[in-house]
Amino acid sequence: MHMGSIAIFEGAPLLDEDGALRLDDLRALIASRLALVPKLRQYPVPGFLGQAPPTWADDAAFDITQHVRQRQLPAPGTEAQLREACGDLLATPLRTDRPLWELVFVTGLDDGRVALVEKLHHAVADGIAAAELATVLLDLAPAMPPFDDSATWEPGAPRSCVTRALQDILSLTKISLRLPEALGAAMVHPIRSTRAALGFGAALVPMLPLRLIAPRSSLNNQISQQREVHFVRAPLERVHGVAQNHGATINDVLLSAISGGLRDILDKRGELDRTCELQALVPVGLDTQRKRTSGNGVSAYFVRLPIAEPDPARALAFVSRETKAQKGHHEELVPGSALRLLDPVPQGVLGEAARLLRRQPFFNLIVTNVPGPPVPLYALGARMLEVFPIVPLLGNQGLGVAALSYVDTFAIGVLSNPDVVPDVEIFCHGVVRTLAALDDPNVPIATDHRP
Repeated sequence: MHMGSIAIFEGAPLLDEDGALRLDDLRALIASRLALVPKLRQYPVPGFLGQAPPTWADDAAFDITQHVRQRQLPAPGTEAQLREACGDLLATPLRTDRPLWELVFVTGLDDGRVALVEKLHHAVADGIAAAELATVLLDLAPAMPPFDDSATWEPGAPRSCVTRALQDILSLTKISLRLPEALGAAMVHPIRSTRAALGFGAALVPMLPLRLIAPRSSLNNQISQQREVHFVRAPLERVHGVAQNHGATINDVLLSAISGGLRDILDKRGELDRTCELQALVPVGLDTQRKRTSGNGVSAYFVRLPIAEPDPARALAFVSRETKAQKGHHEELVPGSALRLLDPVPQGVLGEAARLLRRQPFFNLIVTNVPGPPVPLYALGARMLEVFPIVPLLGNQGLGVAALSYVDTFAIGVLSNPDVVPDVEIFCHGVVRTLAALDDPNVPIATDHRP
């Protein structure tokens, strides 16, 4: 459940006069800013009483060298080799006995640039907060402000067994208090509670006949630990133009392009028919009014993708109607409310629920779109040239897609399991083809997709 991103920087400012990565300087820069995000030096401690939820605690043995590392590509250092290295890094789970993040600088690219692979567990932050987190560690100008690496960090004192046990008892007590708490809130705020319940019911009803169970697909077999990464690039201005010309959103355009890619891959597999549809889980932010730099404030809604529709414009119109209707019914509240119901559940029950996710029947793939900064970012004076987000895969989900707008580029990161989706290149080319058809059938929209 770690999210990821792959950023590519111009290399010269990150290398010393001998051409070696300035790894110590990068570690010092990042260490000097960790105080801005305290959770980056904390790790999850299991409940003392077993069934109690874990809590965050300072890592007294925190060592930044375990979290900021370097990996050298062998010659000739092609993008294909970079993607292979990224797949290996993203396939390795984060250790839970230390803070749940990792930065790996990848050197040896044939054009002299330097890549950065970020891994951040979803328990630390959601996609939007992760994007904000990146801006904390990067600068808005090449001439960065001086950083003070002389400050020392003192971890908080570990909690005693008695304190941990008492906190666990309080946490477990919330289970029995949840119903009286809800009844009390309903008595104090009857109108507000009634409106919330009616809103949840109104959102749930239209989902029951259509979206509760996703269509079956060969994309949803049990996956292995292997991961494969692909990049798709498109000019942001032209993607905006497509959305405006069709009265849609950027997210609608992304979902339509993905529909085209899925159509191509299922057609090659002989699974395409006139009624073919797939279901995407689309995360959305819920607490946009609250400023935050970490934590989770997301829910999601389900979108049926019109795989059988050969006309990209008509597919986009279908997707746009779908998303507008769901937003009108506030269907994104349903998954979020369901997750909140699990907050006080004992860990044994949650563990069984997590195992069920390996065979979840509710969606075929996750598609997420995070707005990125419209201005360039820098690290030690090196400009970040492009960045591709990565969304994690669940146990029976062979493909996941994440998009991020950065400066003038709409960057799409594709993560797949090669055992289930060995033909992922067909999908990537289908996404490019669909974007081109939506913009102008005679002009390729994508800068390139280098499989």
